[in-house]
Amino acid sequence: MHISQIGITRKMRVHNYKTFFSLTDGIKANLLRTFNSIPSNRVNKAPNERARMYFLLAWFHAIVQERLRYTPLGWSKKYEFNESDLKCACDTIDRWIDDTAKGRENLPPNKIPWDALCTLMSQSIYGGRIDNNFDQLLMNDFVKNIFQPSTFESDFLLVEKVDDQGNKLTIPDGLRREDFLRWMEKLPDDQSPSWLGLPNNAETVILQTKAKTFIQKLLKMQAVTEDEDLAYQDVDFSEETSRRRSVIGGDARPQWMKSLSQSVAKWLEIVPKKPLEQLKRTVENIKDPLYRFFERECTIGRKLLKTVLTDLNDVALVCDLKKKKVPTATLR
Repeated sequence: MHISQIGITRKMRVHNYKTFFSLTDGIKANLLRTFNSIPSNRVNKAPNERARMYFLLAWFHAIVQERLRYTPLGWSKKYEFNESDLKCACDTIDRWIDDTAKGRENLPPNKIPWDALCTLMSQSIYGGRIDNNFDQLLMNDFVKNIFQPSTFESDFLLVEKVDDQGNKLTIPDGLRREDFLRWMEKLPDDQSPSWLGLPNNAETVILQTKAKTFIQKLLKMQAVTEDEDLAYQDVDFSEETSRRRSVIGGDARPQWMKSLSQSVAKWLEIVPKKPLEQLKRTVENIKDPLYRFFERECTIGRKLLKTVLTDLNDVALVCDLKKKKVPTATLR
């Protein structure tokens, strides 16, 4: 088998492995993942309203994460909303519910500190990752619409239009974790973008993005495999070879080596050439812990700068075919 075919096969195998083990998309799958990750005794702990608060959080978490699939419609960019945000939100809900309920079995919805929870969710826990004003407005609206006293009413709407028939989705009526899990399992496997507050044609954006990403990756694979033969062969770094190439006027280097040479040249322009000055130590300032801290940092910085400059210069020589011997494993 040709080496380029081996490269393509290896890349496709890795890609398929990642695809096979990727998480299932959709609000239903997201809700089930969230609820299955939280212990039953934590959700069902008194007061009884705690379970519904966890459901509201799970719904909010699903909306926030699933809208990432529709970037730049869902959010303007790919934010890293993840399980650490969910865990922090769970701890926040527990703290405020426990402090307010004070051991009681029930907590009236109007007594829940909604303002505090909304502020923490929108400004710190989830909103802390947002750096776009429009995205922040969206986050504020989602938080206010989901975390409010009316969510404890049986006719509270989660989705105004579930399908083309105009069916609506109301919040489940339950007090236990098992009640919400049964409701989640009955949800349809496929949900339209309208569940996320997006137009139904937003699915086209995903398909276009996936197609564009696929083409870009395919072009990258093609560029790599074209040069892969040269990459796996020993390159002649002798002075005679370099002299002949300069006379002929051609550049026989593979494309990756040309690109690397340009990148290294840019970095060499940015990285300072002069070493960092060593701090002068005296009998007095050595007693200052702040001075000792800066002295250690400067020493580390000098060593790191020297290593970076040495490696960059070596790589530049190799890419320009001026290194007399074949590059070491470290340089490779």
